[in-house]
Amino acid sequence: MTRNLKKESLMIGMLTSSFGIFVSKALGLLYYSPLSSLAGESNMAFYSITYTYYDQLLKISSAGIPFAIAALTARYYAKEDYKTVLLVKKMGTSMIMTLSFLSAIVFLFVSTPLARQSMGAFASEADIRAQQALFRILIIAVILVPYLSSIRGYYQGLKRLDLYASSQALEQFARVFCILFFGYIVIKVFSFERIWAIYIAIAAAGAAALIAIIFFKLMVKEDDRRIKELITEQDTPSETKKLIFAEIITLGLPYLMISLLGSSSALINTTFFMDVATSSGIAVEEAKLSLGILQANCLKLSSIPQVLTLGFSSGLVPYLSESLEKRDNEKISAQISLIIETCLFILIPLIFIFVFFARDIYFIMYGNSNLDLGTSLFRFNCLVTFIETICPIVSSIMITSRHRTYAIVTLLITVFIKYISFVILVKYFGAYGMIVSTAIANGFVLFAYILKLELTYDLHFMRTIVKSIKTAIASLIMVLPAFILHHFINIAYDSRLVCLFFMGVLGLVMLGLYYFSSVLFKLPQELFNTEDVSPKALLRRFRS
Repeated sequence: MTRNLKKESLMIGMLTSSFGIFVSKALGLLYYSPLSSLAGESNMAFYSITYTYYDQLLKISSAGIPFAIAALTARYYAKEDYKTVLLVKKMGTSMIMTLSFLSAIVFLFVSTPLARQSMGAFASEADIRAQQALFRILIIAVILVPYLSSIRGYYQGLKRLDLYASSQALEQFARVFCILFFGYIVIKVFSFERIWAIYIAIAAAGAAALIAIIFFKLMVKEDDRRIKELITEQDTPSETKKLIFAEIITLGLPYLMISLLGSSSALINTTFFMDVATSSGIAVEEAKLSLGILQANCLKLSSIPQVLTLGFSSGLVPYLSESLEKRDNEKISAQISLIIETCLFILIPLIFIFVFFARDIYFIMYGNSNLDLGTSLFRFNCLVTFIETICPIVSSIMITSRHRTYAIVTLLITVFIKYISFVILVKYFGAYGMIVSTAIANGFVLFAYILKLELTYDLHFMRTIVKSIKTAIASLIMVLPAFILHHFINIAYDSRLVCLFFMGVLGLVMLGLYYFSSVLFKLPQELFNTEDVSPKALLRRFRS
């Protein structure tokens, strides 16, 4: 019974994180279409380029420290060493702020040459100046967001995943409000150039982080008071600052390297696509449009299933860290299998929906503008979406379970694979080649990681593969009747509201079909460890 309860706690932790981040991503999807309308689709390439570097800067300025804070907080809290828990928080936050300021200063100096490289050799001076300005605006977020991440890491380690998730939702809500409200005022009321909508969108990241920081300060007073009370009752001294510093570096530095190397595909795509594509004969505007659609529009849509990446990676850290501390290999094996199987149970049907209904989804989000190209790239990109959703989750398992050297070596090989395949495939296939090169690189990583975990923890991964096949069959049963019905009715793509209503009705049909087919294959029974999988029972478990 205890094992089942712990399994359920891990599941609840992961799903709580995922649900909060899902709300955050849903809000993010809501602003994207209006932003594209305000800024103009050709300007969205500036947005995607800036955010790719933003992601890299956050990794550098945080240096894996939020992950280290979460893991060490969970470890010392399990040991009832509350003095060290507080020391981890203080030292981790100080280290993160030092790094974020240094990163901001360095980025300020390299913003001009980086803007020229990102826009390609044939870019206009106006485009280069706009990209340079966006890089400079980004610096505010580079300072504030890492500090917010350190706060989240601490309370994540205390298993306050409700706060972790709700702060994600609040941050995104604030960001969306700033983008839409101020963007509308500046573009529609004051008639500024459209690029100003992108300036506001980048500045909104820093403003939203500040609001989320204030939220945390207001909401955690009771938690902080409880920790202080536990500290006064503790007789033993805390660990030394030297030891905690070393542990943060030991955990954080490999995480930084793995995070940077793991996102090398996105960095290579952003930095070199314009150069390689235009040098191969593709027109500048065509290349910029493809990059904007793929790196911005398609990326936003693929972020829906990638909620699992953020939520599961956040939720698994404290639980897996605790099992490792107790050296319970049987439990570690069960937890890893549960994490991967739960992810696949949610991810596979989503990918099927994306592939079969790509045109409808793209039209609802972005309208008729470049609908054929957008649909084609979005559908093709589902291959990458599937692999890139699972890969970071397995990567977090590798880091947490202390297989960092193996992960780093694997990713170093992957950077080489990605760059060579990228140059060759983009030259002949343009944006589609970029997608395939990313799938090849991440597929290699996923295979190498799974092989290592299988050999180390005896996962019996064939059982997971069998469940995945059952999930795929259930997903096919889910989409085929709805897809046939869709083509029988054959709606016109001229009203996004009509298409949204029609897809909503089909969505209910598909949800019912997936429920019955997955129950037939006993998938939810095994995942949730219960025979009562009636809709009422599942709703009750979800609410509780």
